[in-house]
Amino acid sequence: MSALRVLARERSGPARIPVDVAVDVEALARSGREVVAVMRVDGTAPLEGISLQEVATHARAWRARGVRVRGIELDHDCATAALADYADWLARERTALGEMALSITALPTWSTSPALARLVSVPDGIVLQVHAVRAPTLFTPEEARGFTEAWARATGRPFLVALPTYRVRLREGTRLSAEPRDVARFLAGLRERPVEGVAGIIWFRLGHRGDPDAWSLPTLAAVVRGESLAPRLVPRLVDAGGGTLDIVIENTGRVDAEAPARLSLSGNLEVLDGVGGYSPQGTSLVARMPPRLRVGERRVIGFVRGTEVTLAAP
Repeated sequence: MSALRVLARERSGPARIPVDVAVDVEALARSGREVVAVMRVDGTAPLEGISLQEVATHARAWRARGVRVRGIELDHDCATAALADYADWLARERTALGEMALSITALPTWSTSPALARLVSVPDGIVLQVHAVRAPTLFTPEEARGFTEAWARATGRPFLVALPTYRVRLREGTRLSAEPRDVARFLAGLRERPVEGVAGIIWFRLGHRGDPDAWSLPTLAAVVRGESLAPRLVPRLVDAGGGTLDIVIENTGRVDAEAPARLSLSGNLEVLDGVGGYSPQGTSLVARMPPRLRVGERRVIGFVRGTEVTLAAP
């Protein structure tokens, strides 16, 4: 990865409430990587009264503290009908930035707008977002390919493609996930049949242990390297003492994976119970929504007491 994009400033919600994001600037400086300072402005709000200087100020301050700042980026997912006004605003703001490099994120739905040519002529770089474009889909390789080809035809200039590494839960409870295999298939397609204009890939977002809804770093690395993404989930019984056996699932593969929905046991079972979303059904543990285990993660999903107990699952 040649650079990090770091959220520095938000204008949140229709009220455009300003939010400065807490950033470990010293860590960015120590990383030695180039950094792009990002400002996100809610797409439903007009841009009047907002300035790119809000994020440029952060970028200059980071640079003064030793961060290799490459430039700034605006993430503003406005409606296609508002694109002409967005282009006018962006042109005014671009002039005031001086030599600071500017990029913007872009939606595939903008590709049919008559205002697109003017908009993409303003910034130094474009990042095309091909995920979470049309609800309720988060990402499919076929749709992403179509978005990318349409954008290339519409703009005729280099651009980056932003790919997802996360999952979300909709308000009604539906879970949407960017599956590593799907994203890897899109990348393989790009390698086999390149799209003119695609200058690189951006990953949204960089996972860490505190973010259970983003891919683990080993998963991201496996996708980037084109490695096998076959899941490897190992169930086992672990002696917990006092005649109790914990029922454990461990992800020993190279990719995050969903645990099995059912684990069956055999033997003379005296007590069987589940935890973490699993519950007993006869001689099985069943989960309506199995957990996703990160690479290397080990999770207890239940316990059992009895004799000659073995796992016969999944």
